Amino acid sequence: MFSFRTKLSMLKAILTKNSPLYVQFYVSKYCHQNCKMCNIVESNSDLVPFESKNINKIADNLVKIGAGVVLLTGGEPLLRGDIDKIVKVFKSKGLDVRMQSAGLISKKDLLKRCVKNGARDINISLDSLDEGLSDKINGAKGSWRNAIKSIALVSKIFPKNNSICALGCVLSPYNIDEIEYLLEFATKIGWWVSLVPAHVNKSGEVLKFRSQDKSFSFDKKSAIKVSQLIKRLKAMKKEGYLLFDSNDYLDSMENYVNQGRVTWRENEVCDSPNLYFAILPDASFAPCCDYRFSEKVYLYDNKFPKIFNSRKFRQDVDCITKKCKGCNYGSYPEISLSVRSGSTFWERLLLNFKSKRVGLKSFSEKELFDLIKRIKGNNSKYYNKIITSK
Repeated sequence: MFSFRTKLSMLKAILTKNSPLYVQFYVSKYCHQNCKMCNIVESNSDLVPFESKNINKIADNLVKIGAGVVLLTGGEPLLRGDIDKIVKVFKSKGLDVRMQSAGLISKKDLLKRCVKNGARDINISLDSLDEGLSDKINGAKGSWRNAIKSIALVSKIFPKNNSICALGCVLSPYNIDEIEYLLEFATKIGWWVSLVPAHVNKSGEVLKFRSQDKSFSFDKKSAIKVSQLIKRLKAMKKEGYLLFDSNDYLDSMENYVNQGRVTWRENEVCDSPNLYFAILPDASFAPCCDYRFSEKVYLYDNKFPKIFNSRKFRQDVDCITKKCKGCNYGSYPEISLSVRSGSTFWERLLLNFKSKRVGLKSFSEKELFDLIKRIKGNNSKYYNKIITSK
């Protein structure tokens, strides 16, 4: 499933703890939704998107520093008209591409071109099986139906083998009681579920990605429910449900929700930029999605590989990461844990083999809507309690 280049990056990361295996590229600063648990569009509003002519140079520089997997995210990446070209160029350089979308069904032709150009890995955001609640969280009427329609489209146009598709779900006080049903839905259609707890800026904080909506903060009652949920999720995973998250990551998420601290970082410091980093919409370097770098360093700069590997650059990044209290966004913790934790590495290895066995199944929009209706009907008493409490 992974390219030879990515496998080399993984091996180097495991042996040296110094190989940027994973890169988050915020290729678009625009989004068709206004999700209440995300502040990234507002944070990146001052940036000028990079030009298409720089795509090849960005890819070349990523190869030179030893990158492996590149997540194309945003905003909404499908709002970038050249996203198919980005996929083609990155794949041609041996980089593995992972796409992330909120389900922009109106761009189906563009998505088809991405698949034609080598896209095999996609994450579609879905936080609830309830249409009203989902639209409320996303701040956009019709967003839920568009997401389900996008899932149906992906199931038809992505290759049946060597594709990995997932539902990206933000865990919050609004949907704690629904996660098991969302996992049931995903498993029945052969998709994985990846959870990220809602992150909310505290008073005085200006962290870029985190929500400003305090209603997404976990109080003591909801934190207890998260602990109970994680125990059930671990059991469901043993039963064969397709939960992407490792047990070490789930433990860290529980601690983050209950104590405000994460447990996945080595010596209380993350592995940016040694194992991962972010690229902003203007193609400038950032340690992660929450922080900006002290100066503009562009990925298309001919000097970027030299700058990236310089002692001064690493020291400047360290000044930022050492002050950070930590996050529990899925991507960064899972990469660190895969490299530093034997149990997580083993889980990732087994997941890779399992994803190949599962394969991608094709569904019509009607089949997906009917399946959701059945899941809700089979759990009507509990499900109605969830919805009426919102």
